Amino acid sequence: MTAITGLALVAALALVVGGAWLWRQPGGNRTKAMLMIVAGAVVAFNAWINSLPVPA
Repeated sequence: MTAITGLALVAALALVVGGAWLWRQPGGNRTKAMLMIVAGAVVAFNAWINSLPVPA
């Protein structure tokens, strides 16, 4: 795993945790929370795609 992939996964984890925290807050903006969770999933998926070996 490269440093960029690791940083992307840390950012994805921060987005998902922050979105879950915002979701559970009373009066929290659930739309922004869901967008944060989806963005974290997209970043993690992109990091996974970029970590795959190049096809021959």
